[in-house]
Parts: sequence; structure tokens; C-alpha cells
Amino acid sequence: MLKMTVALLVWLQDRTKGKEARIAYAFAGIVVILCWALIFMAGDAVKSADEPDFLATSVNLAQTGIFAVEPGQPDAYRAPGLVFFLTPFSALGAGMMEARLANATLVGFGLVMLFQLVRRHASPLAGLLAVVMVSAWPVVIYTSSTLYPQTLAGFLLILTLWLLDGLRDNDTSGPPLLGGLAYGAFILTIPVALLLTPVFVAWIASISRRWITAVMIFGVVSGSLVGSWTLRNWMTFDSFIPVATSSGYNLLAGNTENARWNTSLNVRFPEYVYTEITGKNDVERNKIMTDAAFAEIAADPARFVQRYAGKFIHWFHFSNRLLSDEVVESGASSVPVGLREIILFAAWMVLIIAPLLCRLLMMRRIPMKKIEILFMALWITAGLAYALFFTRIRFRLPFDWLIISANAMFIAALIERYVATSVKR
Repeated sequence: MLKMTVALLVWLQDRTKGKEARIAYAFAGIVVILCWALIFMAGDAVKSADEPDFLATSVNLAQTGIFAVEPGQPDAYRAPGLVFFLTPFSALGAGMMEARLANATLVGFGLVMLFQLVRRHASPLAGLLAVVMVSAWPVVIYTSSTLYPQTLAGFLLILTLWLLDGLRDNDTSGPPLLGGLAYGAFILTIPVALLLTPVFVAWIASISRRWITAVMIFGVVSGSLVGSWTLRNWMTFDSFIPVATSSGYNLLAGNTENARWNTSLNVRFPEYVYTEITGKNDVERNKIMTDAAFAEIAADPARFVQRYAGKFIHWFHFSNRLLSDEVVESGASSVPVGLREIILFAAWMVLIIAPLLCRLLMMRRIPMKKIEILFMALWITAGLAYALFFTRIRFRLPFDWLIISANAMFIAALIERYVATSVKR
């Protein structure tokens, strides 16, 4: 079976040689078309409890210039990245379906940039395999056809890395400036990305001769972008809110006494929290829940450490319970939960776990490239960051693009070594 698989991959390499870019771009287009087809089939039916809020906020921002779910009531509960992306389409009259179509288009652009990034560091075959393998991860297709911020986040993460990669050949201010803009937008889309800054700084230092200047430009630009939204929050609510007021809820949901390591659903907070947040606005509720979360952590540090370890391990899991299955009338998907779990497990093993384990076992024979180390560092560091709150497979999605791409680079290296050895023989 193994020999047949290797022979098939070698045959595919021979058939695609010199055509990798065209095939990768065509494949990216096919993935977008597939997502569009799923969107048309779903119609305007709500697939996630988050979708109506993102769409309503973008409509209010387009029509009134106010960032709010309810007209005339400014809020900061949602991170603004996805809302900013949707607002121009809402201004043109886009509804739920059109917003999803625009969101799904991002996966195509992300795959094209991913091919270019992986090809620079490995080979055209590795770039092509990265595009195919990332597209085969079912979570990518599901999330791209739903109004979740992770599709935009995945695009912005790849864009940031692709722009910063220009520092290898160009020490001007362009790459860190543009990369800083992309990273700032990434943080505004998923705020926990702010905790990944040390990894990006280390990457810039490893590839740039004028790394201090590059880091300063990168930091100032990304900080200014995020700071402008923080200033908006201060002027609107007279309170320091770096990105969103959902952090308090997320911190408490992941650290309250009866929180669980593998889910954030059906978690009951201390009774005094419900009493105190009654009648309060977003900012006040965020502060109450943040204080309650720290009180829960301080009350039992050992429980916090144990649960943190469990949440971090859960970061690498193949599935989790979906809130949409419980609160959305049609469920998160038309695919039955049992079948969905089987598909996810099989894809998880083939695309992520099996290649990664083989990669680690063969590190001496095939040393990791710098870019692979970066991908691994971001994948793991993001898990450490999210475990402070709680972990979900959807949260991991932007970083799964990276680890699957690293696996693709490894598989391509195996194929190329096998072909080279066969030629010599």
C-alpha cells in the first residue's frame, strides 16, 4: 500500500512538473466555487449564532456610521475585523448570502499566497501540495462558507507572513510597513493574536539584517492600527478596551469553577456575577466578568494550571461540540453529527497528525526549514494563548493552514528525495 501511494505521488509529480502554479491557482478557484455552491444551497438560513450579529453590525456601520448590533447603541463586544471587511458589501445592499460569498472569496486569495510562500521556501511541488491539503481540511470549507472571522484571519495571517518574507531579499521599510498593517488587521479580527507578537518579532530578527529598524516599523504600524480602535473605544465608552469587550466573558467561561477543559458550552458562572451584570452595559459586564475570572483563578491556582493544561491539549483535538448545533434551528451543518465526527477524524489523521509524527521522527534525516519552525511555533503558541480562555477547533483554523503546509513541505521533500534516489539507481 505504501509503495503504491509513493508511486502515485511520484507519478503526480512527473505529470505536474512545471505546471504547479497554474494547477494551484485553478485549485484555489475550484475551492471558492465549491464554497459558493454550498452557500447557495444553504440560502439565507442562519448557520451560526454569530452570523446575524456580524451582518447587523456591518449594516449599521454602513448606514449610520455607528459600530453597533442594535441601531443607535454603540458596542464593542465583537472584534471589528470581519465587520470592517463586510461593511462595503453591506453598503451595496448585501444580505446574508452575499456576505458569505464575499467571505468565501478570501480562501481563494489565501491559497494563492500560500502557494507563493511555500514555493519560495521549499519547491513548487510543496506549494501545490500545501494548497491541495489545506483545501482538503473540512473545517476550511465549512468556515469559509459561514460568517466566521477565522477565514479572514487565515487570509491575514498568510498575508502577514508573505509580506514579511520580503525582508529576506529587501531590507527597505516596505515589507515591515505592509506586514504591520496586515498584522494589525489580524489582531483586530482575532484579538488573541496580540499574544503572538514575540514570535513575529523573532521571525523578523532571523531574516532581516536591519532587524531592529524592521521590528520598530512593524510594531509602530500594527500598534497604530490597533491603537486607533482602542482610541475609538475610549472616546465612546470612556474606558480602556484594547479591541473587544468579549474578553471578560471568554476568560470567565474558561476559568470559572465548573468550566471544562474540552468545551465552553453550558458553563454556569457564580451566582453573584449574574446579579451584578443585570442592567449593565457591555463595558461594565466585561469588567465584572474579568474581575470574577481572576478571582476564580486566585481561589484555586492548582485547578487553573490543571485546566489550562487540559485546554492546551484540547487545542490539538480533531473536533468539539458546536454551540450552533444547540441554538440554531437547522444545526451547524446538514451533515449528521456522527458522520461529521468520522470525516473530521479521518482528515485530521491524514492531513495533520500522521505527517507531523513522521516529520518529527525524521528530523535528523530531513532537518526542518526555518519557515517550518515558524509555522510550528505559531501553531503551538496560539494554543498556549487560547488556553488562557478556551480552545475550539475553529479557533485553530488559521494556524492549521500553517501546520498542514509544513506537512506538505515534508511530503514534497520525501517525494523529491525518492525520485532523486531512483534516478541515481
